[in-house]
Parts: sequence; C-alpha cells; structure tokens
Amino acid sequence: MELDYGIYHDGKYTQTILNNMGDSVFVKDIHSKIVMVNDAFCKLVDLSRENIIGKTLAEIVSPTEREGFLKIDQQVLSDGIECIREETMTLQGGEKRILSTRKSRFIDENGEKFLLCVVRDITESKKAEETLHQNEAELKKIGETKDKLLSIIAHDLRSPFNNITMLSDMASNAIASNNLSQSKECLELIDTTTQNAICLLDNLLSWAKSQSGQIDIISDQINLGQIVNETLELSKAIAKTKNISLNYIENKNIEVVSDPKVIKTIIRNLVSNAIKFTPSGGHINISTVSNKEQVEVTVADNGIGMSQEECQKLFNINSDHGRIGTAKEKGSGFGLILSKDLAEKIGGKIWANSIQGKGSQFKFTIPLRTEPEEALS
Repeated sequence: MELDYGIYHDGKYTQTILNNMGDSVFVKDIHSKIVMVNDAFCKLVDLSRENIIGKTLAEIVSPTEREGFLKIDQQVLSDGIECIREETMTLQGGEKRILSTRKSRFIDENGEKFLLCVVRDITESKKAEETLHQNEAELKKIGETKDKLLSIIAHDLRSPFNNITMLSDMASNAIASNNLSQSKECLELIDTTTQNAICLLDNLLSWAKSQSGQIDIISDQINLGQIVNETLELSKAIAKTKNISLNYIENKNIEVVSDPKVIKTIIRNLVSNAIKFTPSGGHINISTVSNKEQVEVTVADNGIGMSQEECQKLFNINSDHGRIGTAKEKGSGFGLILSKDLAEKIGGKIWANSIQGKGSQFKFTIPLRTEPEEALS
C-alpha cells in the first residue's frame, strides 16, 4: 500500500500533533496575532481556541506583563535568535504561573515570519524547589541550634557543678577547722551557684520545648506589677551578693492578658543579665509604660554597657556571647536568645540599647488584649 505523504502537510494533521504535546504551544505572526495554539495552551490560559486565535498575547496577559512579552517576541522575530527563559504570566483571576518558554522564528514557503513558542508550566516545580531550600535552611538552623545546646551543656552547665564541688570541699574543711565565717561564705556561694545552674537548666528545657513545638502559650488576665515583684523576689539573693539594688518603678496598675510563666521567664533572664554586667553597688530599674496597643517593659542598669555592634549580636544564637561579667561571671547569653523566642511567641518583640561604660536598657513588649486566648503552640 502506498502512503499519501500529502496528509503530513495538512493543517489538521499538524494540529493533532500539537494537541498531543504535553507542553503548551502557540504561533504568532509579525503583527503579534496568535494564529495557532494547542489544547494545552488553551487549558493554561483557561480560554477556548475561538477566544484566542486572532488576538494578541497582550489581550490575554496582565497589562504589567505585556511590554516584557512583546519586547522579547519582537526581538526573536527580528534577529531569528532562539530565546529560552523563565517568565511569569498572570492569568485571568489573578493567578500567577511561572513558565519556561522557548521562542524561535520560522519562515514559511511564502517568506512570512512567525514566532513559535513552546511553554512549560514550572510553577509547581519552582514551589517544590523553594520548599526544598527552606527545608535545607531550617535543617541548617536546627543543626546550629543543636551545636549551641551541646556547647552550653558541655561548658556552661558543667562549670557551676564543678564550682559547687570545689566550694563544698572548702566548706567541709572550714567546718572541720571551726572557721564559721569561711564556711558561711562558701555556703552562700554554693546557693548562688546552684540558683544560676537551675536558671540555665530551666532555660535549656524551655528552649528545647520551644524548638520542638511543645511549649504552650496559655494566656490569662494578670496583674503585671504582681508578676514583676514576684520575679524580682527570686533575683534578690543573687543581686545581694554584688550589693546591687533592684527597683521596680510602677507607674500604674497595669492588667494584661498573656502567659504569666513566659513573662516571668523573660524578666528573670533580663534581670539576671543586668546583674551579671553591673558592678558592685550598682542599681537596676524595672519600669513599665503602656499605650492602647501594648505594654513596654524596660530593665535598665548602670553597668558596663556595650557597643552597638555587640547589641546587634545579642539575640543571634550563632554569635559569640562569651562576655565575662563584672564579678568574673561566665555565661552563654542563652537567656537572651530564649527571651527573644518567647517574646515573639506572645506577639511581642525584644531589643536592647546600650552605651559603653554607662549601662544598658533591655526592652520587650506585651500586646494588650481584652480576652484570654486559647492555648497556642
């Protein structure tokens, strides 16, 4: 049987081939009029073939994208150089699709120039790629956090227990030699060191819960002044060892709806940090101001302060926070990192202002709400 090769030049046959392609295809003439499309292109733009043929692409795409499409198309028609690029097309209804386009020129037997464009919708693969990048960044962050935690456990958490062991031996020797003043001093240092170790351990547990999504924010109607005073009571013993005064400047009775445990943890960490960098005989002031939207809590000290560069690194877990306190106290700065995380979880923010040699101010905000919210993770 002899084949009729003439059918291969038939328009219907060409259209059938185009319709069986997975990619979208359209053909434009030199006047930018669309003269041929396949079914995939009709599906992409959600228009029938009758509503596409004879129109320009400018009548289909968003006005903000027309100039870019026309410029590339005219350039390919003019110089005949194939163009492969990624383009964004806004469809009817406002949906944006990311397209990989391959545009080339062909000339028919009559010498007429046409633009052939093969379009592949890569929106979903781009989204998957972006998700992959985000996951990689998140895994990197988790790895850095794990390394930081291990570093704290290996050094900062071990150090106080070593000190307690040494002080216990000193206290035992003092008692054996009937040196009551030295034994009392050792026991007071053991108490202070133990409190610091417990605080660090609490911070580590809270951080671990926060990072694993196991921490619940349980809001309740609370008196902020009462919360501040209760927290300061826990810090007075440590402040006393450095003869530092803690003062709460309460301007009015402020009621907030938030998580009392979270607020206590933030204040405790900010006060602990202030004590560390305030010299003997110094003072720390805690104050609160409010407006219609939020309450701002400030912990201000007259300590050694820090540079603006150091201020910017305070709440970054990857930065070195190994500053030594005024009484040679060591620390990781982990309490500040945890405080930032907790402040954000209650809808607030935290920051620091400082002048080298004059002291620092640490501030955080608590949004004002009128009704307790359900537990948030």
